[in-house]
Amino acid sequence: MNDDGLHTIGEVARLTGLSVPTVRFYSDEGLVPPVGRSPGGYRLYDDEALCRLELVRTLRDLGVDLATVTRVLTHAQSLADVAERQVAALETQIRTLRIRQAVLRQVATHGADAAGIARANRLARLTAEQRRQTVTDLIGETTRGLDMEPGFAAYLRSMLPDLPDDPTVEQIEAWLELAHLVGDPSFRDSVRRAFERHAADRSSGADQGDPERWRQVERTVADLAGGAMADGISPTSVPAQAIVEELVAAFAAAHRREDDAEFRIWLAERVRIGADPQVSRYWRLLALINGRPPKSDPVPAARWFLTALEAATGIRPDR
Repeated sequence: MNDDGLHTIGEVARLTGLSVPTVRFYSDEGLVPPVGRSPGGYRLYDDEALCRLELVRTLRDLGVDLATVTRVLTHAQSLADVAERQVAALETQIRTLRIRQAVLRQVATHGADAAGIARANRLARLTAEQRRQTVTDLIGETTRGLDMEPGFAAYLRSMLPDLPDDPTVEQIEAWLELAHLVGDPSFRDSVRRAFERHAADRSSGADQGDPERWRQVERTVADLAGGAMADGISPTSVPAQAIVEELVAAFAAAHRREDDAEFRIWLAERVRIGADPQVSRYWRLLALINGRPPKSDPVPAARWFLTALEAATGIRPDR
C-alpha cells in the first residue's frame, strides 16, 4: 500500500487471493477500474475497488455471468433479483443432473445396451402426464372387457405415479424401474390373470362379502403367518396347521363362503395369484415415487400361508 492508501495490482491479487492476470482481466472489462496510476505507470486500486473485486469474485463463484455482474455493479439489477434468478437456474440444473445420475446408476446397476440406455433416458424425461398415461394404459389393457368391482376399479385408477416437481434420485430410479416393470410382458400377463380371477369370482358369486373385510383378513395373514415365519415355524409343521385353520375360517367368513374343500382350492388359487413378487414390487415402487412410506412386503407371509394351506389340505401346488 502506498502513502495514499492505494494498492498495486500485485497487492490486490495477494489480498483477494486472485491471480494478477484475473485482476487485470476484470479491470480491463471495466468491472474494477483502477483509481489511478503510480509514477511508474502501474495501476492503483483503493479499498472500494477491493470490495468490488470481492463481490465480482463471489458472484462468479456462484455461477453468475459477467454481463449480469456488470449490471449488479452498475445498479441496473439488484442482488436479490440476481439471486432469485440464479436459484431458479440452479434448480433446473440440479433436476437435470439428478435425471442423469438416476439413468446412469440404473444402467450401472442393471446393465444396458445402447437401446437400453436410450430408453431409460427417454423414460426419465417423460412429463407427469406421460408417466400417468403409461400406467393408465396398463390398467386399461389388463382390465379391458372385465367386470371389475367398482370400488376396486376406482382405486386402481387413482394409484398413478406422481413424481414431485423436485424428485430425489431414488424417486427417479424407482420410476425407471416401475416403467420397465410395466412394459414387461410377463408382468402384464400376471396382472391380467389376477384381474380375470377377480372378475370371474365377481361374476360367479364366489367372491362375496365386502372389500374392507377382505383387507382385514389379509392383514391377519401378515400378522399370523408373518409371526410364524419370524418364529421359525415351518409351514408344513403341525403348529402351522392351527394357523391355517384360523386363517381359512377368517377368509371363509369374510367371503361369506363355507369352509369346505372347494373353498380351500379356490382360496389357494387366489392366494397363489395374489402373492406375486412383481406386483408387490410395483406397489412399493409406486409408494416411493409418490412420496408415501412403503408398506411391509406381504408376499413372504402370503407364500408361507399358501404352502401351509397346501400341506394341510393336500392341495397340489400345480393345481
